Amino acid sequence: MDLNMTDPFAHLTRNNAADNNKQYILDALQRLNLLKGKVVEIGSGPGQHGIHFCQHVSELTWQPTEITSKLPLTLQWYEVSQKQGLTNYLKPFSFHIGRDTITASDFDLVYSANVLHIISEELAQHLIKQLVETMSQGQKLVCYGPFKQDGEYTSESNRDFDQWLFSEGYGGMQDLEDIPSWSDGKLSLLQVESMPANNFIVVYQKV
Repeated sequence: MDLNMTDPFAHLTRNNAADNNKQYILDALQRLNLLKGKVVEIGSGPGQHGIHFCQHVSELTWQPTEITSKLPLTLQWYEVSQKQGLTNYLKPFSFHIGRDTITASDFDLVYSANVLHIISEELAQHLIKQLVETMSQGQKLVCYGPFKQDGEYTSESNRDFDQWLFSEGYGGMQDLEDIPSWSDGKLSLLQVESMPANNFIVVYQKV
């Protein structure tokens, strides 16, 4: 079957990893009862996760964000989503860590996938400190991606991946406990779900 005849997004640049993991993440988030209300996503890329989730969870409202240089692609995906009637997927806006602000308490959940190991550790710390200041007590932050546990890699492939990240100028993998530490104890590690390809869904909660 011709993909172009079945996928309205087929002509757009896409993130293949997001295509591969979006259903696994959807299943996990639904199992954890996290896909409800209004969610803001930090670093949406094209927007494949949010669009996929909104297609399957009608009561969900998803707010994507992306840095200015990558926003045109996110907007292209948004425009196609609107032609498909996906009204619960909102128009993306520009968000730069350290320059712009997001009031996390305006949302029910904060979500970020494959961001913390890409950005520098300095920016990652700034993001967590910024978010926690505006999160409501009990509000959750959900992160997806590779993490270290107790300072150790969870697999040899993750060790190799982290070395590649550093060689390419990316920030590198964080430890699961880094986020509570950066939040000065205002975030607690609530839940860790193992995912395919040595990734995790990690749920933090404002205490």
